[in-house]
Formats: sequence, C-alpha cells, structure tokens
Amino acid sequence: MHVREVPGDPSTHEPVWIFLQQVAQAKLSRREACNRGRDCGHPCERNQSTMKNNQPQELANAAVRKNGRLVLAGGLTAAGFLFLLAIPALWGEPAGESLAAGVIGGGHAARRAPATDRDADQSEAPTASELVRAVVANELTDREQLLKWIWVIEKRAGKETLTEEQVETRDGPLYRLLAIDGAVLSPRQRQQDDARIGQLMKDPSPLLKLKQAESEDEIKLQKLLNLMPNAFVYDYDGAEENLVRVKFRPNPEYAPPTYEARVIHSLAGTMLIDPERKRMTRIACSLVNRVEFGYGLLGRIDSGTVELERIEVGAQEWKTAFINIHFTGRLAVFKTINKDQYERRSDFREVASDLSLSDGKELLLSRSIPVHAAGLR
Repeated sequence: MHVREVPGDPSTHEPVWIFLQQVAQAKLSRREACNRGRDCGHPCERNQSTMKNNQPQELANAAVRKNGRLVLAGGLTAAGFLFLLAIPALWGEPAGESLAAGVIGGGHAARRAPATDRDADQSEAPTASELVRAVVANELTDREQLLKWIWVIEKRAGKETLTEEQVETRDGPLYRLLAIDGAVLSPRQRQQDDARIGQLMKDPSPLLKLKQAESEDEIKLQKLLNLMPNAFVYDYDGAEENLVRVKFRPNPEYAPPTYEARVIHSLAGTMLIDPERKRMTRIACSLVNRVEFGYGLLGRIDSGTVELERIEVGAQEWKTAFINIHFTGRLAVFKTINKDQYERRSDFREVASDLSLSDGKELLLSRSIPVHAAGLR
C-alpha cells in the first residue's frame, strides 16, 4: 500500500485543519475539567495519583498469575497478528493531532455548520485512544461472524517464493500450490502436490490438528485484544491522505498478565486508521525492550518487528493483505504462526460457512488463477 504524506497547509487540506481544531478544543475542555476538579478521563496529576494507589494490587495480581501454569508452543508471529488487528488505548492527543484531524471532523459539512454547531463538534472530538478503542471493537465484532474465505497467497519460504491458493473449510484450511518463484509447477511437482491433497482427503487428521491450533490461537487473540485498551498510550501523529496516523507506546502503568501480553506490551510504533469506517489499514511497530521469561531460563525475545496491512473485502469485512513479521529469540507463543513470516494475500472471495473438505478441493481445482512472476517486495 502506497500512501502520500499530506502537507500541513490548512488552505489546501481544510478537513484535516478542521479536525485539528476539534482535537485542540477537546483537549482544552478536558484541561478545564481538571481545573474545576472534575474527572477528565486523562492522565493528569489527580488521576495518576489514583492509578498509583491501585498499582500495588495490580502488581500483586500479576505476580500470582506468573506462578500459574505456562502453556507455550508454536511460532511467534501472531504476536504481530494481534497488531494487525488493532490496539486500543489509554489517553493522549499531542503534537501530531494538528494533521490527524479533519479526516474525522467532517469536511465540507463541518465548514457550512453554524458556529455553535462547530463548537459542539470540537468539544466532542475523539481522543486517539477513543478512536483506537472503536477500531478494536469492530475487529472483535468481525471475529464473531466466523465467515470462511478463499484467497491467493504469495509468501517467502526459505529462498523461494511460493504462490498458493487457500480455502477455509469446516475441517480446516486447505491449500493448493500454484507456482514456485513465479513459474508454474512442472508435471512432477504438480503430481506431488496433488498427491499431498489426495492424502489429506483420506486422512484429514493433520488439518484437524491445525484447525484446533488455530482455534486456540484465536482465543488467545481475543483475550489480548480485550487487554489492549489498558496496555498502550496513544497519540495523534498526523495524517496521510484520508487516513489518520496514530502512534502508540507501552503504558508504564500497565502490568501484563500473561507471557503473550508481555510481548505485545513491549511493542511501539504507528498505525493508519480509516476514521470513517473505524478500521485499521496499516500498522508498523517494533520491540522496544528485550523480553525475558523466567530470568531468561524459559525463553527470551531479543528483537522484533511487525508490519501489517488490512483491506476491505466486503461489507464491513476486513482481511489482512500483507504480513511482514520478524522476531529473534527462543520462545514460542502461538502455535500456527512462524516468527519469520512474509506474505501478500489477494483475491479474497467468501465461501460457504459449512464448506466440506471435498468441496474445498473441487473449488481449488476449478478456479483459474493467473500466475505472475515472483516479485515480493
């Protein structure tokens, strides 16, 4: 996805400038509430003191959790997948908010509104954390629908670039290899891949195991998404075309309750959000601190980067179109994702929610997918 940085000239990007005014006015209103002794919902001195009073109990609870049983297996990439998904928030709306704004603010309609209406809109402008919270709510709603899809994948596997088509079935995900390094399979390679699929028709147990692992990771993912509103501090950081850019960093007041949450809480970066649809379109982040488990005896993560892009594939349906994740260390958090993953996904089509394995195979064989020269960037 290519994005263009929007210049900060209010005369040429008035919607963005209007949003700047909204955010600034909202921030001023919260400060006035602080001065009057009311709860402003922002980490001011008065509210921070309350948080600090609760912190010992939170840390005690976290210590109890760490003594519980550890269940760790598989690959690290879904740590980023979380992020593909979004991250809710705490507080914050500083410097970049000047450009982040009018994208949410309303453009020409706001320009024609009476002064009193504009003042009301400005006081109700969402904070960065409120915007991200809405994004996460949409993601969780999406995951409840459990729709099934078929799509094309280009991915790196060692030194090769593989092109595959994958379909979700009620028995698990099934894929068919289409090309290697942009070249269609040789007759021998085609025979080998067809034999692999034929064996799965006779014995689908490997797919059932993969489906179970995905279900377990999905539960972890939903739990982590629910934790996100308290795990990060969010600030507006400008705009790119019609998208709002939000930066995030670990919330120092938050005590992660699980090993998975510790990994996610150690990430910081930026995300692009479609403010109209309340959807994340891109996220790029990296590990800011080394993470150790059991003083390094149980494992560690030394460094990591996550880059994800999301696209709309149907009415209020979004899927991940680009995955670039890299972690170094020796700990497995999720079962179905590798700690090194580079994929581009396209041509998403919805399929029947009760699609059988045999019907999935026939669907893969019936589709004609053009193979392009390998060129993952």
